[in-house]
Amino acid sequence: MEKIVFTNSQQDFFAELGFSSFDDFFDYPAKEMSKNSKRSAAELRLGNGTEQKIFFLKRFHNPHFKDIISTWRTFGRPTSQAVVEWTNANLLSDHGIGTYQPVCLGEQTKFGIEKKSFLITEKLKGLCFTDFIARNFLRLAQSQKEKIIISLAKLIRRIHDARISLPDLYVWHIFIEETKDNEWDFAVIDLHRMAHNVTDKNQQIRNVGRLDHSMPDKYFDDRLRQLFIESYAGDNWPGGTALLADQVKKYSKKLSSRRNPKPY
Repeated sequence: MEKIVFTNSQQDFFAELGFSSFDDFFDYPAKEMSKNSKRSAAELRLGNGTEQKIFFLKRFHNPHFKDIISTWRTFGRPTSQAVVEWTNANLLSDHGIGTYQPVCLGEQTKFGIEKKSFLITEKLKGLCFTDFIARNFLRLAQSQKEKIIISLAKLIRRIHDARISLPDLYVWHIFIEETKDNEWDFAVIDLHRMAHNVTDKNQQIRNVGRLDHSMPDKYFDDRLRQLFIESYAGDNWPGGTALLADQVKKYSKKLSSRRNPKPY
């Protein structure tokens, strides 16, 4: 069984370009950006000249058994990876948290179980945080670095206060954009493992620990890391800021002992 769902008036745009079937979308030769055995991400450029639009295309196939079980637990039924990300993106948006905006999804199922699925989203504004850091961070004034780190910390706290957990919270899954009033907006991506209704502080600490693990010392010194923890904790973290900092550092070191952060 195959299904395609659109948002807004995007169906007409894709129809004019000859997209109608599941295979038209899933097999389109988009420019791949990343790929593993179960999913891939690609840049999708459609139309010509000033009418060209840029989208983000994520394709999934033959999901892991653990992913099938995880989605069943979360949604109470078998759910494709595309629907998971679609739902999670809309949930973040409902809470005023930046993320990619879904345009279209498709799923191909057999006996109710996902075989393939895809998700198309609008191109995010701003830069991937890794690119921004590599290009700009060392030349920024300390006050600007601190403003960025405080804004990011408060965003992560808002996410956790909304009872949302992001197990894939790494620097390369964050986008940053400077606003007209010299503030900073962020968006988070890679939502297939996002969890709802999470109040477990240990999960939140692991989220923050993963982010800390992905922040190289070359750009983030001890002062910035401490400022992040203080801004995230606020004045109401159970056990206080010192305990939180110790727990985050411990988990970050544990990750770093098993894997190296991506170079950038």
